[in-house]
Amino acid sequence: MTRRGLRFGLLGTPVLYGGEPARGQAPRARGGLPVHPVTSPKLRTLLTVLLLDAGRVVSVEVLKDALWGGAPPVSALPSLHNHVARLRRLLDEPGRLLTVPTGYVLRADDGELDVQVFDSHVAAARAARADGDWERVRGECRAALGLWRGTPLGGLAPEVGGYALVRRLQEARLLLHEWRYDAELALGDDRLADLVPELAALAEEHPLREAYHRQLMLALHRTGRQAEALVVHRDLRARLADELGVEPGPSVRDAHVEVLRGSGTPGSGTWDGASQWARPARTPFAQALPGHVPPVQLPPVPAHFVGRADTRQAIAHALSTTDGTTTPLVVLSGTVGVGKSALALHVAHTLEERFSNGRLYLNLRGADPGSAAPLTAGQALAALLRDLGVPSGAVPEHPDAASALLRSLLAPTRTLLVLDDAVSAAQVRPLLPVGPGCGVVVTSRSPLTALDGAARFPLAPLGDEESAALLRAASGRDGITAGHPLVALTGRLPLALRVVAARLAARRALTPDALATQLAAADSRLDLLDYDDLGVRRSLDAAFNALTASERRGDRDAALALRHIGALDLPSYDVPSLARLTGVDEARAEAALERLAEVALLEETAYGRFVPYDLVRDFARERAAEPCADAPSGCHFASA
Repeated sequence: MTRRGLRFGLLGTPVLYGGEPARGQAPRARGGLPVHPVTSPKLRTLLTVLLLDAGRVVSVEVLKDALWGGAPPVSALPSLHNHVARLRRLLDEPGRLLTVPTGYVLRADDGELDVQVFDSHVAAARAARADGDWERVRGECRAALGLWRGTPLGGLAPEVGGYALVRRLQEARLLLHEWRYDAELALGDDRLADLVPELAALAEEHPLREAYHRQLMLALHRTGRQAEALVVHRDLRARLADELGVEPGPSVRDAHVEVLRGSGTPGSGTWDGASQWARPARTPFAQALPGHVPPVQLPPVPAHFVGRADTRQAIAHALSTTDGTTTPLVVLSGTVGVGKSALALHVAHTLEERFSNGRLYLNLRGADPGSAAPLTAGQALAALLRDLGVPSGAVPEHPDAASALLRSLLAPTRTLLVLDDAVSAAQVRPLLPVGPGCGVVVTSRSPLTALDGAARFPLAPLGDEESAALLRAASGRDGITAGHPLVALTGRLPLALRVVAARLAARRALTPDALATQLAAADSRLDLLDYDDLGVRRSLDAAFNALTASERRGDRDAALALRHIGALDLPSYDVPSLARLTGVDEARAEAALERLAEVALLEETAYGRFVPYDLVRDFARERAAEPCADAPSGCHFASA
């Protein structure tokens, strides 16, 4: 097949190459090739899923799962057709994206996908290395590494998949660095002194990967810095012994002998390319560390983020402040749709310099509409360890052992963990690192007060001005003011505001006043606060169903109490009134109200006085009107 120029890029955030760049927008790749970012998250996901199976049929069901995380809306099929049409316009190549009876096929010819070109350079470098052609090894490695733009498939949701591909590419990149520096050492030209800072950075970034330390030792020694080379060996040996209980492998030992003997004189270039130094280190768990490539797993921040400037600054300060022994821990709490995840991601994206070894993201699915149950501690630990490079077969089965391994790997690093949608302190506690270099941000409906030492930031709905600013920015309608009825009708919740803005953006003929009239007249505002993959009712359903399905009587009591609250529909509630309404003792009624407040479905505005959030009140009315024969004891509290 004839090799074509680059067209598609997955070695970083997915992009398109080629063509004329948009004025003032499209940057250029190395070599002057224009790069066209795919700004829409849904289009990026669609393009990536099709490219992962380029030339093969990708079914409609697979695409729906990827685009909507296994919980496609009723409008998924027409929405998918719209996204495909937009991608065709973006590609601007008839016959490039084909429709077939069961799905779609994206054509990517030989040499058009950067991953293909990267792999061809890797294969060429491997062959040249076997032949001892170090000049060609260096050239092929440089060409392959020049294609790299960041973490492959960067910025995509977990539902897209491609984990095996990403890990293979990251490992190949590390090997290319090793091969390239082996080639530089073998060629032994006057660039050896320039290699030292590069190798020092790699060795610091990958503290347990022996190859980079061996190469740094040799580069230092051959440029007349024998004492520094011996320090590198001493520090590596101590680290391997302390953290893994092993000695350096044979390649490092041979390099150490060269340094001690003073052989391989500075600049001599006498290294034997066929020696065992080129073989990978045999250290167990040498790959199990947060350092193959600094992981940056953060999803993108929702567009048009507004407000909370003081809170953002306080969170960033809390994560950057440590007593030298403990890990900074931040908990963001609040009701459904209040913007906890968006705020956590917004702050995390600004802290790249502080957390130079990576920023990990894990959705704990405490009340996720698309998840059957929250992640267990074992599942969460296994996911984090695999993200840090630990092979699946090497993840300890017992959660305590897995937690200890996670702490060992993160202890010497500067890594940020974003643990989204936690259900309890018990779910989070095994995941916490130790040491001052790391930081943790947890989002949860509950403030998780059982977690010691956390800086807590309870989030309230936005103010009127912030709500109006979000509506204007996300909808493109400039005339919406803080006093517009839409602000109050959305309960000032960012999720509801984004849904309303999406409706206005989709229908230019729909005016803000007309939409406000529809919301005010609707039997339930929640019917209109659902659009595409955004939905207030879905999120509230998940929170309510988690209480209903719980094995704890207190959670089930709380769910039934919310039904009674919806039926009574008072401005506020206290323990005596709920006890009379439900026919239970006051202690049990108080526990139910406290639980609803803990999961941010009610707000305790004064001691013993509880008020539902605005849209929660609508949801409670809906639940009160439904039959509840499926609930324990019907609509009555179960007996003790």
